[in-house]
Amino acid sequence: MKAWAIFVHSIRQVFGNLPEALQISGLIYLAQMAIAIALGVTTTAMEATTEPTGAEATKVTIAMMAMLIALMWIAVAWHRFVLLNERPAGYLPQFSLQRLGRYAGRSILIALLSLLIGMVLWLAFGTLFVGLFGLTWLTELLIVICVIVPVLTFLYRLSTILPGVAVDRDLGFADGWVATTGETPTILILAFLSGVAAIVLGSPLALLPEGSILSLLWQVISGWVQMMISASILTTLYGHYIEKRALL
Repeated sequence: MKAWAIFVHSIRQVFGNLPEALQISGLIYLAQMAIAIALGVTTTAMEATTEPTGAEATKVTIAMMAMLIALMWIAVAWHRFVLLNERPAGYLPQFSLQRLGRYAGRSILIALLSLLIGMVLWLAFGTLFVGLFGLTWLTELLIVICVIVPVLTFLYRLSTILPGVAVDRDLGFADGWVATTGETPTILILAFLSGVAAIVLGSPLALLPEGSILSLLWQVISGWVQMMISASILTTLYGHYIEKRALL
């Protein structure tokens, strides 16, 4: 099954190059996490806040901006390492504002389109399943699955171009979609596997004391793993479908 091969290949890409993955992402990731913690913007803190004040909203905005810059910086550097074997000269990868700007522009547009599709699907499936089964935990689970998997599929197909943007290739916005034509079932299964992996990685948080050091530590570790595997999945999709590389 190609979806499983892509998923496993992406995991191996990270853990088979763990020293390089840590060198490329370690300091940047820890710095943005430190900003979030210093501002009190953690997963548990955000869940506990029902109506944020102006100051709290400002803190969340700063933390989100730091996170987005960090994620883009790491993703671009990781794509370039895997595809071009470009390694950081020191403890931080190269920071190219122009390259990150192009990558961010494409990423934000894809994210907005995915969000729009997600909202439409949420409304449609929510109305259908609540009407059929009422509001239960099973209904909520069905709605989440029926929304997340198609949205991730759409997201992956369009985002296949992003590693090409990172390595300075002149690609059209829809080139990833065209390159993955006929591969929707594969991408759909890949999206499902990614969703299951995210649930598995997040599930230990429910067992750990809220706000504890262990809970915070797991947020840091699981967040890093999800980030790197997601970047690797995009790299693998680009390499396989656009550069026609074999899945080893």
